[in-house]
Amino acid sequence: MQSFDLQRKSKELLTRLDDYVKGHFEQLEAGFLDCFSEYCDKIYQMQQKGEKGAIAYIHFSVLRTNILLKKHEIRMDAYDENWYMDSVECSGKYPVGEFYSYLEEYGDMVEELRRSSMGKVSLAKAQERVFDESNYYLFFVAELIRIGMRKAVRTEAYERIARTPCFIVCIGGFMDRFDILYKEDHTVKDGKEVKRCLQSGDRRLFSYEINENLDLSKGNYEELEFQYSSFSGCDFTKSNWNKGRLLFCNFQNTILRNAKMEKMKIFDTDFSGATLENVSFSGGKLKHVSFAGATLSGVDFSNALVAEEIDFQDARIVDCNLPKNAAVPSRKESG
Repeated sequence: MQSFDLQRKSKELLTRLDDYVKGHFEQLEAGFLDCFSEYCDKIYQMQQKGEKGAIAYIHFSVLRTNILLKKHEIRMDAYDENWYMDSVECSGKYPVGEFYSYLEEYGDMVEELRRSSMGKVSLAKAQERVFDESNYYLFFVAELIRIGMRKAVRTEAYERIARTPCFIVCIGGFMDRFDILYKEDHTVKDGKEVKRCLQSGDRRLFSYEINENLDLSKGNYEELEFQYSSFSGCDFTKSNWNKGRLLFCNFQNTILRNAKMEKMKIFDTDFSGATLENVSFSGGKLKHVSFAGATLSGVDFSNALVAEEIDFQDARIVDCNLPKNAAVPSRKESG
């Protein structure tokens, strides 16, 4: 099989898809929200009839048979805490033709090259090539769902379905490994136990950690990376975050007093309403970070690379060393 031609075709199609998604994102998001709300209505109706209990998982599944049949849809399944052992099926369909039509074009080229190979390339090998390529397309779908869930959770259809204290929306193969796209966790947690887990050294990367309104002060979180995690309302007094990473995290209304946050990479993270006193971000890199409505006293951003959009709107700022290119906050008092 002519790998060079396929690589070139792959890059061309993914570039076209990327351009399409960027140009039609609102339309694609609206389509997802309509589909997801309709599916939530189905779950709710089954719950009202006593056919379905509280939901612990909603799984978006990619079926290989659909790819082979050029059936551009992803299966949705709602499960209780028994996961795949849930005996009551509640499935739906999410159409993804806008994404997978490009994959179909790639598959047509694979089939054309297979036929021209005069038997040198088996059907199974050609199909596996398409399956491997489909992972790139799944990434686009996953990101749309991940972003779309921010609005979906505020819809009436979603709010009225009964969910378990820990609820997950995920995507992957049918009854196979998956990636989390959204998580709620209202289970009662012990601050000491959470801090012990984070400091254990067993892991460096944490995703979708939901630890809110806990005393996590005096903790050593140096060089840890958190993705899509929430620590809203936590107390991080005298904590060490040096050389760590925060990606798409929620630090709303947290307390950060005498905290070390030097040489960190902080992207798309929300510190709105937080209290920061004697905190150093020196030598770090910040991009799309919000300190809206926060109180900053003695906060040092010296030698920090501020890439884009640091929001200090309505922040109370006292004796701080702000980034040179930061917009002047409306409530800046000194510094």
